[in-house]
Amino acid sequence: MIDPRTYAVERPLLDGTVAHIRGIRADDKQRLRDAFHRLTGRSVYFRFFSGMRELSDELLAYFTEVDFRDHVALVAVEPLSEDECIVGVGRYIHTGPKRAEVALGVVDDHQSRGIGTVLLRCLVDVARESGIDCFEAEVLAENHQMLEVFAHSGFPLERSVESGVVSVTFPIEGA
Repeated sequence: MIDPRTYAVERPLLDGTVAHIRGIRADDKQRLRDAFHRLTGRSVYFRFFSGMRELSDELLAYFTEVDFRDHVALVAVEPLSEDECIVGVGRYIHTGPKRAEVALGVVDDHQSRGIGTVLLRCLVDVARESGIDCFEAEVLAENHQMLEVFAHSGFPLERSVESGVVSVTFPIEGA
């Protein structure tokens, strides 16, 4: 069985490099804050649906001190960086029986390398082991890159749009 607390894998990216994916840790607060500061305002808006400029201490604690049962978070780090520079984060939070909401974020200068896709695949592996069989996500309609990650995931998507937000639901068994 996969233990997300100790989860650590290496995955190839589209550009031929390798990303190290591991469970987030409480000591990742500063690394996560640094990653947030490397996001453009547009990326912050796409991820958080707001123009926040800073992650509060409360949000940092919420994002890094997860229980790995109802709230699971994985990070992609540059494998050769001594300080484990975070370049992407993926998480899911249980929303109901066998369902979880999934969210992904990738630092701007690392987008289009396949990090979001790799994080999604790793989250699927962990979620399946935890008995989750369906992911759901809310994505701004103009966030084409994230919608493409889901569209090319290999899972059959159900989509609906309301007020500029695309609700995506997909079973994670199979593909």
